[in-house]
Amino acid sequence: MLLMPMFRDEFYDSFLDKLPAPCAQSRTDVMETADAFVIKVDLPGFDKDQFDIEVGPDHVVRLSGKQSEEKETEGAKYHMRERRQVEFSRSFRLPQNIKQQEVSAGYENGVLTVTVPKAEKAAEKLKVQVK
Repeated sequence: MLLMPMFRDEFYDSFLDKLPAPCAQSRTDVMETADAFVIKVDLPGFDKDQFDIEVGPDHVVRLSGKQSEEKETEGAKYHMRERRQVEFSRSFRLPQNIKQQEVSAGYENGVLTVTVPKAEKAAEKLKVQVK
């Protein structure tokens, strides 16, 4: 690692700046309470209107978002530029029926929290006799 700074140059740095940031590595917790599933994802620097949350009938919750890159300051020379556009997409398959219409989300202090209420258990299989 000590040699790494020797190999850094303007071409190398500008090339790496174009690569997408690894938001898939955002720390995530998925927990289950008696009446809901709670998903918490660390996503600092976003605005709450930059998130898209979809809940499908297949018990899958899909989270995505896009954070725009700041424009360069006119006439400024950047010595380092690591803050760039960030996109993320995560899907979570939950193990039981959920109340799609009651899913809620909040964003505070860089943490996106999605609460997914559980639905009553699905009706058990019923065998009907033919008369």
